[in-house]
Amino acid sequence: MPWITLTILVPLAGALLCGLLAQSERRTATLVALATAGVTLVLSLVALGLFDRNLADLQLVDHLDWVESIGLAWDVGVDGISIWLLLLTTVLFMVGIGYACFRLPERGPAFLAMLLLAEAGLIGLFAAGDLVLFYVFWEAMLVPFAFLIWVWGGERRRRAGLTFVIYTMVGSLLMLVAILATAFIAQDITGQFTFNIAELRGVAFSETESTWLFLGFALAFAIKLPLWPLHGWLPMAYGEAPILVTALLAAVMSKAAVYGMIRIGVPVFPEGANNLAILIGVLAVVGIVYGSLVAWRARTMRMLVAYSSLAHLGFVMLGIVAFDVMAAQGAVLQMVNHGIIVAAAFIIVGVINRGTGEEDIDRIGGLAARAPWLSGIFLIVAMASLAVPGSNAFVGEFFILAGVFRHHAWLAVLACIGIVYAAVYMLRLYQSSMNHEERGIPAGRRQELGLPDLVALVPLVLIMLFIALWPASIVGGTRASVEAAVAPAQVAAGRPADQILVPVPRNPPAENLPLPGDETAADPATTTPGGQP
Repeated sequence: MPWITLTILVPLAGALLCGLLAQSERRTATLVALATAGVTLVLSLVALGLFDRNLADLQLVDHLDWVESIGLAWDVGVDGISIWLLLLTTVLFMVGIGYACFRLPERGPAFLAMLLLAEAGLIGLFAAGDLVLFYVFWEAMLVPFAFLIWVWGGERRRRAGLTFVIYTMVGSLLMLVAILATAFIAQDITGQFTFNIAELRGVAFSETESTWLFLGFALAFAIKLPLWPLHGWLPMAYGEAPILVTALLAAVMSKAAVYGMIRIGVPVFPEGANNLAILIGVLAVVGIVYGSLVAWRARTMRMLVAYSSLAHLGFVMLGIVAFDVMAAQGAVLQMVNHGIIVAAAFIIVGVINRGTGEEDIDRIGGLAARAPWLSGIFLIVAMASLAVPGSNAFVGEFFILAGVFRHHAWLAVLACIGIVYAAVYMLRLYQSSMNHEERGIPAGRRQELGLPDLVALVPLVLIMLFIALWPASIVGGTRASVEAAVAPAQVAAGRPADQILVPVPRNPPAENLPLPGDETAADPATTTPGGQP
């Protein structure tokens, strides 16, 4: 049964159905969207049930040659990293679409169609086993998010959407060039023309080739994350998009970049990743500190949560470029944690804005007395955002810092500044809005959580509590794939043998060199791992 292919095609079909409906057929569109998102979630749970946690390679693979002569194929599957991001995507889009159906904006069927199209693009990206397919889905998720900002955003939505598109298209162009260069250079080395990610692992690129190819991918990922200082699109896009779209941008779309780094950048171009690891680590730490400081001084609730997201994603990127199994496992766990937490935080921001008509932090206060359920759930989310011991984010952040400290103690120490300021800005937001004297509370408006809000927030809080009690449910399933992903970079970095837990493949194997017809190739015994004599 092609489980992964169905998980991609079902939301795509739902998007087409919603797009064909007249704008007046709002009820039919909501039923189609809810059914589609529900079936997609069930399919992802089936994939999780069939998944073998002890295997590192892609599982549940669906392969179909498309244009074999130029290496194009439909190649999708999941491993111990992507399965959790697949599940995160289907859960959050189910919650998001359910929430949207209660308060559907104008042109509701089109709005739901764009959400489902974005879901299909993200699922396809997390499942892609082929570079061209990865790029296609990378671009496919951009289109619906751009329209969601352009059509349903705030007053400056067109400028925000255009800025978002320009930034991401620049990154996409760099990635496309890097993908084509990777295939052609790999063909010169191995004699095989392929875009398959698994087959490209272990290709003996020279150090210079590896560095430039890695840089092409890394820039695209850094823009999409975003990594400081390439975050120029974030304030406008997050500020002008509908609050639900902002939540999905921060909770799910940002993970595409981090996933690309650990799935493609680090294992396929280990020498390049090693050469640029410190630079990326420094930028991640700067982003942690910068995001925390801006969040501390942010005027509106939405911008506070947006810049806190920038800081938290800096921790995730830092965990990946440490080339440490513990840190990388923490990064994968933290991707899931961050997605759940930031989605809940943005929903709460939307609830407060709806109940008060304000987003300015200094104009809102005293909501706890009027909205005890909102206050209680907001406290849980705030404590999780702080990664306090006992919360779902604590283990992931601890794993990242412990792994980074083992190799780059100074980066770990500097990153801890972000933890201190996280307490400052989150407690400022909570104390000001919930426990300050009453202000900015108009008569006749409901401040307490309604049924749609509870339907969205309660599942997210339950997931947070589940992960807090049993983080091994995710961490244990990531180990095999994480070990395989970071091992090539560990070899390139010259790490001790006892830290490299899996053998690193070489393509082509040393015994196959020189390749037939390669009259200038050096003797295998005198060839370096970079492929140069």
